[in-house]
Amino acid sequence: MYIVSTFEHSSYLELAITAIQMKGIAKENILCVPIDKRSEDKKLFDTLHSADGLSLLDLPIILATVLCLLGGIYGFILKWGPVLWGLIGFFIGFGLGFIIKLITTKKYNHRQKKLKATEVVMIIDCNANQLDMVKDILWEHNALGVSKLSLG
Repeated sequence: MYIVSTFEHSSYLELAITAIQMKGIAKENILCVPIDKRSEDKKLFDTLHSADGLSLLDLPIILATVLCLLGGIYGFILKWGPVLWGLIGFFIGFGLGFIIKLITTKKYNHRQKKLKATEVVMIIDCNANQLDMVKDILWEHNALGVSKLSLG
């Protein structure tokens, strides 16, 4: 019987391995495999089939709408008229919002890279009577997920 669990690479993983070994499971029956992190940057623009939840166009559209409205309103007073001032407001608002969103998205992606720790998959070969004890140890040591795998 196999138990498969995932951990963040931290001291809790080492503590879990030590606790499992102290309960009588041999070191040869424990396998830990670190998972490589994605090294390439996230794409700025979402596609139909992949989206990361960060919209790059929400703030630019909002600022473009607000400044277009203000340009249209105050364009009646200004020299070039409401249509040109509305278009000028639209482009200034869209550009300003796009620059702000790019800066904040870059900071967000950079911060997420620092915070995301490498995950480790742990596979333990144990007897059926040790199953609950090993699962409890893994949960006590902050496992991200635990599952049992029985072959046969």
